Amino acid sequence: MNRWRIPLLVLALLLAAFLRLWRLDEMPPGLYHDEAYNGLDALSLLDGKTFPQFYEGWELYAQDAHADNPPQETRFPLFFEGNYGREPVHIYLMALSIKLFGPTPFAIRLVPALAGILAVLTTYLAASQLFTIHNSQSTIHNSKKSAAVSSSRELTIHNSQSTIHNSIPLIAAFALAVIFPAVHFSRFGLRVMLFLPVETLAVALFWRGVNGRPARFGKPRRSDFVWFAAAGIVLGLGLYVYAAGRLFPLLFVAFVPVWFWLDREAARRFWRPVGVMAAAAAATAVPLLLYFARYPYFFFFRIAYVANKGKGTVAGKPWLTWLLNVGRVIGGLFWRGETHLRHNLPGRPFLDPIQAVFFIIGLGRAAKERLNPRIIFLALWLLVMLLPSILSGDAPHFGRMTGAAPVIAIFIALGVAAIAVRITHHASRFTFYAFLLLATTTLTATAYFIRYADHPQLAADFYLPDWELGQMAAAQPAESQLYLTPTQEEMATIYFALADPERMSSYSGAGGAIPAGIPGFPALYFVRPDDAVSLQNLQAWFPDGRTGAEQNGFIPFAISEQAERVPHLSPRVPQFGDKIRLLYWAVDEQAERLRVTLAWGAAAPMTVDYTAFVHLLGAAGGPPLAQTDRPPGGYPTGDWRRGEIVADTFTIDLPPDLPPGTYTLQTGFYELATLERLGDAVELTAVTYP
Repeated sequence: MNRWRIPLLVLALLLAAFLRLWRLDEMPPGLYHDEAYNGLDALSLLDGKTFPQFYEGWELYAQDAHADNPPQETRFPLFFEGNYGREPVHIYLMALSIKLFGPTPFAIRLVPALAGILAVLTTYLAASQLFTIHNSQSTIHNSKKSAAVSSSRELTIHNSQSTIHNSIPLIAAFALAVIFPAVHFSRFGLRVMLFLPVETLAVALFWRGVNGRPARFGKPRRSDFVWFAAAGIVLGLGLYVYAAGRLFPLLFVAFVPVWFWLDREAARRFWRPVGVMAAAAAATAVPLLLYFARYPYFFFFRIAYVANKGKGTVAGKPWLTWLLNVGRVIGGLFWRGETHLRHNLPGRPFLDPIQAVFFIIGLGRAAKERLNPRIIFLALWLLVMLLPSILSGDAPHFGRMTGAAPVIAIFIALGVAAIAVRITHHASRFTFYAFLLLATTTLTATAYFIRYADHPQLAADFYLPDWELGQMAAAQPAESQLYLTPTQEEMATIYFALADPERMSSYSGAGGAIPAGIPGFPALYFVRPDDAVSLQNLQAWFPDGRTGAEQNGFIPFAISEQAERVPHLSPRVPQFGDKIRLLYWAVDEQAERLRVTLAWGAAAPMTVDYTAFVHLLGAAGGPPLAQTDRPPGGYPTGDWRRGEIVADTFTIDLPPDLPPGTYTLQTGFYELATLERLGDAVELTAVTYP
């Protein structure tokens, strides 16, 4: 087996690479919102922008976080605050990928794909250290011996064929390569997959330190401190990778006391290296911990959101939710998997039948040496990595369970080895291995590339229509003004396809306002088919505009650079403060109401959403006799761009007892929170009734 170890490991990596990289540019289709949001932050890094950066209005929730502590602007953030908050390593790596391959779904998904391949290697290394002794001798434990087996010894299968035992790391590597969620989340541009190589590398370094030869009198060697310090650094780095990294240190916190209690010799030898490991982990995590100390909102917000959202949540009784989730997670492993299409082929268990059988056999095999420190470590590792799903409100959540995939793969390997040890003929054993690998690979490949790929809702769940809309918008000339109506909550996919979140504006056209673009530049409006009012308003305001055929979930409406933006300019151009100019007005006098059409020009960018007003005043002034106060319908001033023209129509219902006479129409803007006016009000015209 030793001479085939490297070629077989390379084969496992090639298998993992094939399942994770084949058709990565098109499967899954489109680009889901969270992937795109990560990509937007990566683009902002490449563009040299200052953080925090927010898209889609996430600055509103950040106001709570920064109510007492204003954000510190930085080019290189330790934590990305938008979209519920995200750890930084994934986004920095994504920025590098986008730099190399451009702003594409492939560039975004390449990062977790490579991490998924690397995790196969690091899982092999972790299993190798867990099942290796320092003197390279195969010691066979008798189950009747003391249960407190020395941690420096090897866990074995009860058979003299050490080659079977040595195959466990390779089997674990192959198992992780084909576990369905490990494949899927390697092709999904989220950060969960980056944690797998981190956790497995920390385990490998820790046990490499344990496996080192002791110095005289059982004292640690200098190299022991190096391995444990390296393990601590990787453990601390986990906090910068994924939220589960905050739970992963519990594995060592729980294991070390049990280990030292079972093995007093190990306690005497390793207490100082373990202390170095803890210090290295803490020192590595200090910058991020200081950030959370300054802004605790970002530490607790995501945890609280995850724990209290989902159909499995029992309101007001989190302990009951978690208790019920234990059964849901166990069921998710074997018979009823997650039903969320973006995370899984709905209902498919975490493990296929072959993997499930050998996982159970592996658990049973491990239970026979349940007081072996290495078995205790494996059991705790599995429990800690299932906690993120158990503690969430929508268990079994396969994204949050994926951190358990490496240790599950090791238990599968234990199960396979427990059966293989009974096969004495080498050719038969090879056939056994080959059959299992072929069968489980076929199940995973069929489930993902055929059944999952053909699911009728997959394109919609991965926002393919938005991606195609964004690509069409990106293909427009750079000078084109781009608009989408109505507004939608999640715009990140479109923004990323544009490679610029500021290039397209969205507005709720049914509210009445019409962003007429910037004079001298063409404009293209993407109107959703169910927003008929907006399309009618555009066609009425721009009678020469061109309406295209419906495609990709929108109807295009285009105006040329020569298009007239207002019927005519007013003879005078009053200005509200230094921000808004009044370019045009028209009054339609009706028996019971007035319809006042206004067109404004943005003289400067605005951060405040001002309220517009149109008041009917008596000849002697005084308070308004009738009025309408509201923001521009569906397009707040905070979204206006310099030079942009916006039109809107205000309706004023006249009081039934309005006496005959001459009245004045007045308009302006004010800030609703303070009622402070933006400059002076402007008198439009006089109206006479009856």
